[in-house]
Amino acid sequence: MNFKELSKLFMKAKLEGKDIAIELTVPGGRATEVIIVKNPNLDTKLTYYKNNYTEDLVLTRCDKIKILNAKVIKFEM
Repeated sequence: MNFKELSKLFMKAKLEGKDIAIELTVPGGRATEVIIVKNPNLDTKLTYYKNNYTEDLVLTRCDKIKILNAKVIKFEM
């Protein structure tokens, strides 16, 4: 996955009124983690990713953090 693909998913979620699940690596973690970005926060979070991650979705200040996958979802708890 790269930033362009991630951006397309964010736009799809925004248009459909849905949320995004982001799977990423974490330093020292034995498994990946999943972050849910709720629909009202999509623009802010995408801007954050654009400003802080490379085109290949590696965090610029910690290369052990990388976005691996993302999926449009309808989050309910």
